[in-house]
Amino acid sequence: MRNDFRSRIGIDLNRRIGLEPGLDWAIANGVHYLDICLDPDPALLDPSNPRLARAREKIEAAGITLGLHTLSAVNVAESSPFLSEATDAYLTAYLRAAKALGAGWVIMHGGYHFTADKRERMEIAVARLARMSAIAEDEGMTILLENMNPEPAGAEVKYLVHDPEEAAFYFERLTSPALRWAFTTNHAHMLDCGIRGFLDVLDFSRCGEVRLADNRGEIEEHLYPGTGNMDFADIFRELERRGYRGHYMQDYLGIEDMLKGRDILADIAEKVVTPQSA
Repeated sequence: MRNDFRSRIGIDLNRRIGLEPGLDWAIANGVHYLDICLDPDPALLDPSNPRLARAREKIEAAGITLGLHTLSAVNVAESSPFLSEATDAYLTAYLRAAKALGAGWVIMHGGYHFTADKRERMEIAVARLARMSAIAEDEGMTILLENMNPEPAGAEVKYLVHDPEEAAFYFERLTSPALRWAFTTNHAHMLDCGIRGFLDVLDFSRCGEVRLADNRGEIEEHLYPGTGNMDFADIFRELERRGYRGHYMQDYLGIEDMLKGRDILADIAEKVVTPQSA
């Protein structure tokens, strides 16, 4: 594990750039941790695609640690015929592509529900993630379950795993060592309990990634550091105090914005985290 914060802060390429040019960009800019979504290039979800093997060689040579990020629009709590099977196939393909790439994790989500079917959807999602966890164990992969943003109170459709209560429902039932947590701080910042309230409920030792973007606490926004009201100094201080030594992942605006934002965040972290606590 790298010790300096600049090296520990990665960039979620998501769908902003393709795999091969994204890797070249990361190598040129000294970015060591990446997430990426493969949906725009579905040929890469075939684990036999030779592009994956070539990309893996480049990743290993450059010392990059890569994760894959599935789309939250794919409803992990889906139960409808045909769509349910397609959701399983989609998530399984990501796990197998991740193995072929030598990726360290696949970020998944808890699904979403409608006004009247929350508990039913939660149970469906937990059952699906349990199946995916068994596949992840067989493939030697890790799933990171992301906590999502709250939607307005009157919204008909809402993300699951958006608050500590929902997250606890999932994590208490999903005990596989192959399933861990991607903690999105800007989503937790939107809740009344805040970031610390979320941390106080879940087992933080299961956290495998901390995700960063600024936010004003009102609506779902992924803002440049300093343009919202998140206290990044307190975030770094508290997470490192709780023993976190993993990577941080930015997700806002464009990749060049995140490259600049990395220096801002690293400067904040290095001023507030003592060598003894880090």
